[in-house]
Amino acid sequence: MCPIVRLLVLFTFLAASLPQKRADMGDGQTIYNRFLADKVRFHEQVNRLAMHVQANAPVDSLRLAFEQSRLAYKRIEWLLEYYQPVLAGRVNGPPIVEVEDDDPAQTPIRPVGLQVIEPYLFPEYDPTQNDSLLYELNKLLTYSSRLEQGIPGDRITDSDCWEAVRQQLFRIQTLGITGYDAPEARTGIVEALASFQTLQAIILPYSRHLTKSMAAQLEGRWQMAIRMLQQAHDFTSFDRVSFIRNGLYPLCQVLQQARQSLGILPASSGRFLSPRVATLSDSGAFRTDYLINFGDFATTPQKVALGRTLFFDPLLSGNNARSCASCHQPERAFTDGRRKSRAFGSLMKRVKRNAPTLLNAGLQNVQFYDSRVTYLEDQAHDVLKNSDEMHSSSDEVAQKLGSSSAYRSWFAATFPTGLTGYNVRNALACYVRSLTSLNARPDRYLRGEPVTLSTDELTGFNLFMGKGRCATCHFFPIYNGFIPPHYEKTESEIIGVPQKASTRKAKLDTDPGKFSTYQKNIHRYAFKTPTIRNVALTAPYMHNGVYQTLEQVVDFYNRGGGRGIGIQLESQTLSGEPLHLSSGEQKALVAFMKALTDTTALTQRPARLPEIDGNKALNHRQIGGRY
Repeated sequence: MCPIVRLLVLFTFLAASLPQKRADMGDGQTIYNRFLADKVRFHEQVNRLAMHVQANAPVDSLRLAFEQSRLAYKRIEWLLEYYQPVLAGRVNGPPIVEVEDDDPAQTPIRPVGLQVIEPYLFPEYDPTQNDSLLYELNKLLTYSSRLEQGIPGDRITDSDCWEAVRQQLFRIQTLGITGYDAPEARTGIVEALASFQTLQAIILPYSRHLTKSMAAQLEGRWQMAIRMLQQAHDFTSFDRVSFIRNGLYPLCQVLQQARQSLGILPASSGRFLSPRVATLSDSGAFRTDYLINFGDFATTPQKVALGRTLFFDPLLSGNNARSCASCHQPERAFTDGRRKSRAFGSLMKRVKRNAPTLLNAGLQNVQFYDSRVTYLEDQAHDVLKNSDEMHSSSDEVAQKLGSSSAYRSWFAATFPTGLTGYNVRNALACYVRSLTSLNARPDRYLRGEPVTLSTDELTGFNLFMGKGRCATCHFFPIYNGFIPPHYEKTESEIIGVPQKASTRKAKLDTDPGKFSTYQKNIHRYAFKTPTIRNVALTAPYMHNGVYQTLEQVVDFYNRGGGRGIGIQLESQTLSGEPLHLSSGEQKALVAFMKALTDTTALTQRPARLPEIDGNKALNHRQIGGRY
């Protein structure tokens, strides 16, 4: 056989042995054409609203046209958000003015879209503002005319289609039915219904490739979820907990089974949200190692064990007496029970802010109340060198630890580069990332496990996700400010925290918050939205520890934040309108938040600390340090 023929035969054999790309079962062109048609309807509906405004139509007609515009958008949101999230933000992003961090002129980036238009019509309508309303509508029309840009037409794959559907279901759960993107119109339930019906139609063609049993099961789950939305009486009374537990999650689980049966691989994703889980309450839904600046420093069990010992070792402080656990005590969900922690080496001086919980600190992309660092390694660096906290540095710590043959051996076995300052920080960060607490009773209840929630806890859960508007800032299921389902930005809010727990004529706390980090006026008095998981253990509350009880916190929000207690704060991002929660509803909210307690297997202290060679004094140092 001649060499050329031999090569051809070999090539044919190799090609036949390689895994072949399965042809997509869906029709990308049909999906794209549907999107184009729905996009045109959305543009036409926004244009109709603009024409009504020009014609000075009655307010009921304007509101109806606006609601129809939102419904039309919800039919395209699933694909637009997947391929063009920035453009989607110009259509339905939050009405928040922003500035670039590196812009010394602080040029405002003004929001555009449906959420900007909503306050012109709800809860009150002022026809004298029609010129401004038309201006906003014309900007929206500019964007709505070109929403197909960047969407790959007939190249939409099965994997991308199913992932876009999955993300939209999570978006409905976390942002739609909570009222995040229609807080005044309160159309989140009917919008969820429109979106569900669209998603069902997208998935329907795949059913012909499923077994009859699975196709019927999938259809039944779609119908169940849709029926629950159709039967909702109004936005306030909708039973969100039952919908998630009995409607949405069973649908998500069957969708995952159907995808696996069809052989559709999860879309490749370098994102915080795992592409392989069926629901947001599944174990492993979030990937903490996504939020790390160097891949070589990913979390390992060895690093976690080393970091845990370091966390409780007072050698990390400048006086060999204070440890990380001095201010982040595991029994208090890694807080210390004080309004503000004691400063280093002082009985009287206090640090600037309340010690936040470290539980789930790895489930956010900024650290500290003022969002001044991104990575937990940088948080460790900041705390170690802070003269009021640890009064040391990672390099100084590494030098001290180098006097211990036990520590040197431990680092050598854990890191290829051995004992270094950066490895000290990475080990500490890995330990903090391991402090993930997402298995409280409400989590298990939603997963259908045999646990119960009391009537107050169920009521409080629904209030948190609905009428109380809590979940529009503390996003389900982490309950912090990390915005789902893309998880690329953590929100900060200006809520008007007072100096003292006053309910009338209160005075604003003088801490400028995020402004002190970025020197941007729009950040003055802004603070990162923290998690409320394990909040029953983390009193006192707020960055200054002003409130001693959860009842006080709920009362503060019920009154409308700072504005509701007499603080004149124009920049407050929290609505200043009262929530009108009854005393029973406030009690139920507190009951739900207390149910989010779960510190299982996270509070154990090390039994001993590594010895320092030839130093008897240091070898008697206290595990966990002194305060």
